[in-house]
Amino acid sequence: MEPMKSAFSFASMESYEPIHEENIRKKQKHIKRKKRRKRTALAALSTVGAAGLVCTALFLKGRRKERNEAAPLGVPLDTYEVWKSDKASDGTTIAYEKQGSGHYPVVFLHGMYPGADREEWRHIAAELAKTDVGYDVYGVDLPGFGQSAPIAKPWTAYRYVNVLHDFLQDVVQKSVAVVAVGISADIALMLSLLHPEDIQKLVLIAPEGIGRGFATKADVRHLKWMGCPLVGLSAFLYGTSKKRIRAMVETMFYEKERIPADFLQRVMQNARHQKGARVCYTQCISRFAACSSVYAFQELSHPFLLIWGEKNEKNPPIHLEEAEQMQEKGEFMLFEHTAELPHMENPKGFLQILQNFL
Repeated sequence: MEPMKSAFSFASMESYEPIHEENIRKKQKHIKRKKRRKRTALAALSTVGAAGLVCTALFLKGRRKERNEAAPLGVPLDTYEVWKSDKASDGTTIAYEKQGSGHYPVVFLHGMYPGADREEWRHIAAELAKTDVGYDVYGVDLPGFGQSAPIAKPWTAYRYVNVLHDFLQDVVQKSVAVVAVGISADIALMLSLLHPEDIQKLVLIAPEGIGRGFATKADVRHLKWMGCPLVGLSAFLYGTSKKRIRAMVETMFYEKERIPADFLQRVMQNARHQKGARVCYTQCISRFAACSSVYAFQELSHPFLLIWGEKNEKNPPIHLEEAEQMQEKGEFMLFEHTAELPHMENPKGFLQILQNFL
């Protein structure tokens, strides 16, 4: 008797063949996808590598140009002094220029933006030193800015306060009047809270801690990609290009015609070519030193003058009204037709107000 052929076996074979073919097709598609991803990744790496080489070439070209150029614009290199901290082990220094020979010290702190330095206060400081009142005027480059030593990484407001306190104790050796703008005004407020013996009077221009407060997540996000070798370098070169720096400075002034040409050139040069320029740029765009200075302002017992530019869009003057509700003491002033830097847009008017207050 012949063995009976199983229908089940044939059915299994017929159903197996299409499944097998489908598996082969899936595997082939998977292999193609892997190859496509590999090619895409290689293309991306090639693009990033080429961009990195271009950025590096541009950076080195800028460095060569810097070495071939004459001394920086503004203050001659032989007219400033350098204070070095004995407490810091990282070589922290403060470059400063002293003018006048009086008994009343006044310290000027520049704002925190790429390319900032004591040149911001040069005109006001020079005119104040010429008066017969007897002022000792100090124009200061905060650590990481101007001709002070570069910093290895961004600093908090607390660290700036401690270094500034040591500087005042070692160099000035008496209580001072501090004139500061933006985040530097917040540092001055924190200094008055932690070391009240350092302060006589305060002139504060639009402290960001009263208005904008702490750095936001969007601000701090810059720290991640600025630390990447190629992406960070590309961002730094783009952010410190002449076009971007010019646009930044123009937002700080209400009227572009009031921007001093030498100031703009100085900021452009410092932002790209000063020592530690990349860390300084990261410090500014991440607002790493930003803090809430509301409590320090509420507890302020020293005489103060709070000034706000009427056209300040970054830190609107509505915060001046809020500040008036926090403090009954002190003087408050809205500077018309000026933005973030009223002392540069209307130096004559600002100097008169400053002299009256001091």
